[in-house]
Amino acid sequence: MSLPIITRRLIIRPFTAGDFEAIHAVWSDPAVMGAIPSHAYDREQSWSRLREKFRHQARHGFSKWAVAELASETVIGECGVHYLEDGPDIELGYKLARAYWGRGLAAEAAQACLNWVLAERPERLVAIVDPANTRSARILSKIGMVRDGTFSRFGHTWDFYVAIRRQTTLDSSGVQPPGRCSGGLYRPGGALAGLRHGCDQLPHLPGRA
Repeated sequence: MSLPIITRRLIIRPFTAGDFEAIHAVWSDPAVMGAIPSHAYDREQSWSRLREKFRHQARHGFSKWAVAELASETVIGECGVHYLEDGPDIELGYKLARAYWGRGLAAEAAQACLNWVLAERPERLVAIVDPANTRSARILSKIGMVRDGTFSRFGHTWDFYVAIRRQTTLDSSGVQPPGRCSGGLYRPGGALAGLRHGCDQLPHLPGRA
């Protein structure tokens, strides 16, 4: 699967310098950043963050990417993957401007990026989400990621999700339909290791922390 990634309503592609104003509008919104939880960025912090994405893309061939409307090509947020704490896991993440919440666009972008990773990368794909961010947790569950305990850093604890390898054909909405699993869990061993083949019932998941 090559870049850009195109879904029914979105284009997902590497950032360019010309995207700065659009993505700064997202990163400087306290409501968007507070859900992480984080703080709103000033312009200097946004430039620093954007340069980090340029470097990650150049070094690894992937990063958090710009998400644009397919019809207008307007950048409305970000979605993609980067190494979590320098690896070996890669982390899925997404943020959209508030004006685009509630339309299923975050799930559409997240599903497309998950599909890209499972097709292109050998690493385990994970995601972390604040326990209070139930909207994001629903998105991760919708695209087939499974909670596997918690992840603690910098005095904060997030819920920890792991991707499961399965068929990744998208339906017309841009979201993967239910179907048979084809490769078991992304991670061998661990609490979820029982799901090797097929679509077995999920076991009880003990906490990571």
